[in-house]
Amino acid sequence: MESAAHKSINAAIATLPSLLQPIAVHWFERLRDSHGERIPPDQFIAPLARFVTCSEFAGNIALREWHWLVEHVDELRAPPDRRALNEFAADFANGSGSVDEVKRQFRNCRNRYMLHVLWREVAGLADLNETLESLSALADELVDAASVFAHRQMTERFGVVRDTSGDAVSIITLGMGKLGGVELNFSSDIDLIFLYPGGSDSDGVRCLSAQEYFTRVSQQIVALLDEHTAGGFVFRVDTRLRPFGDSGPPVASFAALESYLLQHGRGWERYAYVKARIIGSLPSPVIVQDLYDNLIFPFVYRGYLDFGIFESLREMHNLIAMEVKRRELAANIKLGPGGIREIEFIVQSLQLVRGGSDPEVQGRELQSVLPRLVGRRGLRAEAAIELQAAYEFLRRLENFIQGIRDQQTHELPADATDQARLCLAMNYADWDALLADVSGHRDNVARLFDEIAFRGQADSTNFDLGDGFRNLWVEGAAVEQWVKYLRLAEFSEAEEIADQLVAFSNASTTRKIDTSARQRLRVFMPELVLLIKNSDRPARALQRTLAIVEKILRRSAYVALLNENQQALSRLVSLCERSAYIAEQIARYPVLLDELLEPRIHAAMFSRGEFHNELRQRLGQDADSETQIEQLGQFQRANMFHIAVADFSGNLPIMKVSDALTELAEVVLEHA
Repeated sequence: MESAAHKSINAAIATLPSLLQPIAVHWFERLRDSHGERIPPDQFIAPLARFVTCSEFAGNIALREWHWLVEHVDELRAPPDRRALNEFAADFANGSGSVDEVKRQFRNCRNRYMLHVLWREVAGLADLNETLESLSALADELVDAASVFAHRQMTERFGVVRDTSGDAVSIITLGMGKLGGVELNFSSDIDLIFLYPGGSDSDGVRCLSAQEYFTRVSQQIVALLDEHTAGGFVFRVDTRLRPFGDSGPPVASFAALESYLLQHGRGWERYAYVKARIIGSLPSPVIVQDLYDNLIFPFVYRGYLDFGIFESLREMHNLIAMEVKRRELAANIKLGPGGIREIEFIVQSLQLVRGGSDPEVQGRELQSVLPRLVGRRGLRAEAAIELQAAYEFLRRLENFIQGIRDQQTHELPADATDQARLCLAMNYADWDALLADVSGHRDNVARLFDEIAFRGQADSTNFDLGDGFRNLWVEGAAVEQWVKYLRLAEFSEAEEIADQLVAFSNASTTRKIDTSARQRLRVFMPELVLLIKNSDRPARALQRTLAIVEKILRRSAYVALLNENQQALSRLVSLCERSAYIAEQIARYPVLLDELLEPRIHAAMFSRGEFHNELRQRLGQDADSETQIEQLGQFQRANMFHIAVADFSGNLPIMKVSDALTELAEVVLEHA
């Protein structure tokens, strides 16, 4: 006679898709063979059947950890307890167990914790944030525990490394990528960089240099986490983001990191360091401040609007696109078109553009930063909503793909059984319905990526003409060549324009620029020449615009800003043609170029209330007095500029100009 438990199991299996039912039947047979009749309460049988069917990994670990799972089944209703994880990690990291015993306990801890996280995901009890934070917490605690254990072993043999004040120095671990952003996925590797502030030789009977000492510590940490044993592994550890990658030393001092970032740091590394976060026990506040404020933040965030970052973004994207094509990664939801990587690129590129002058957009967690980028910071509200929806959907899908076998894969499965597993986990009736939503989200992301990363490109109708101007500029053409081409293109004032272009090309300021600025100018100059063609006084527009360009060449990110924003460049040329005053102000304060990005630049809406609101937003709440003075000056110059633009555009009568200037002065005086 069939028992009540068997009836519950059969009923639970019957609710599963027919393709997956044999998997569940086989698993429960294995359970009976391994553990007899010990099963969890009835209310957990249905979620258990779903759980082990969606994930081979979960099924295998559940059988291995069956006694633990049955004893803790009630705890699965709540998110994993980080305090318990912290206590567990501290116990075996500071205990007296052997290396092999510690490795065993690490892996047991990891597997049980993963069961808890995946159970809640499959059962629909956890949202994306809970899952990402839980997985990141596991990595934080176990990396810290491995560091403590490795230090203890080194201390017993070689003593400790001390700084000039005699204080003990410990290794500092930077979590990068998804770990740094507290966004770790289910079977992700963890990107780590090992650093130390400095220090002399260790003080043991046998001493080691600080470099050798911390190299051994880092190797022990990696071995504890990465080595495959009978219990599996804890995390795959990737240390290739360190200075000079695989060819560089495993550990770098702060001085070595600073030298590397200043001399060798590349554009893609700025993206990587956006998410850099100290994990584990924090060192002293002085060391933390030194690392973040003096090394990482100055490298990542420029003190100006850095539109040049889009150039490196396009280069990286092109390399990835070629790799996707070469390796046929179109089904890859991370690297393929419209995948997770493109969402990350969009957010991080906008952070890098504005983060130096706008600390509000700095941050490591994509979902926290994304809403802050709406408006003048680069994103439309609708775009942010689409990106958020795509990110949540694709990251959940990524977790379920990896959860099937605990493999670091991002490929949509071709196997019908695995497709059925994903449909069950994601609550879809069939694969076609799931695939339609995957395609919809990826199409949205790809469209927004093209819109943001490839904006400001030359209009295809101007390609031939612009290509000719580009060749003339690159070749350093003489005045006669420019005149001939300008006349063929039906430019008025061709001789004056040619004289100015050649004089600017031969000026000492232009000849002394670096490679990056030269490349940006190569894009900029043909666009500028094309724009002045329709001016009433093209030579005057060119002369005043070039006077501004000459001032910003050493800070060529401003040239990049204009390359990336065709409308801003068009507004600049138009304003320069009409107003010597506006041109002089921009040349004196290049930060005003940012104001050209505002679509309502010609608007004539100025009021005391609007001035007050804008100033409050600029000043923030925590700025010190020196920062407030600087922001007050920027506010005054920006609004003087807006009023001047409205005046010269004819949108503001002279009496209204006087009123606006008076109210601006009074607001500035009041706040001062």
